[in-house]
Amino acid sequence: MLGGYISDLEAGDVFEPVEYVVTPFICSEYAHGVEENCEWFHSAETPAGRQIRPPTMIHVDKMRILEKNCLKEQRVSGAKGPHARIHYEYHARHHSPAFVGERLIVSGRITDKYVKRGRTYIDYALEVRTADGRLVTTYTDKTLLKYEKEAGND
Repeated sequence: MLGGYISDLEAGDVFEPVEYVVTPFICSEYAHGVEENCEWFHSAETPAGRQIRPPTMIHVDKMRILEKNCLKEQRVSGAKGPHARIHYEYHARHHSPAFVGERLIVSGRITDKYVKRGRTYIDYALEVRTADGRLVTTYTDKTLLKYEKEAGND
């Protein structure tokens, strides 16, 4: 269910998309944060003559889409949710670069939710496109939610 906590999400939930413009600051600060020193992410000194968004920023896109769709768990804006989670497994495929100045649209859905050995998992599928429709990144993610003991298993 959208609008609640991340743990309220169910298979089949479709996220309301997030749109933003790639800025030089977003690119360089993210690159600094992940200790990426390639000049392509810090300036326009690239073969294309334009600064490039680091491909791993899909992880920030996931946070953006969760922030917009899980209103009771606004972690980016500082509120704390009641549930811990582990970014367990992911796969990102980068189809084309995104450049500073481009408007990106992040969309996605929950593809599965299940319990395995007392732990709840949520699977995501996200897609990033430019405003003109060019595919930038496809992404799948498996997130492990907070462990909950079963009744009688203390």
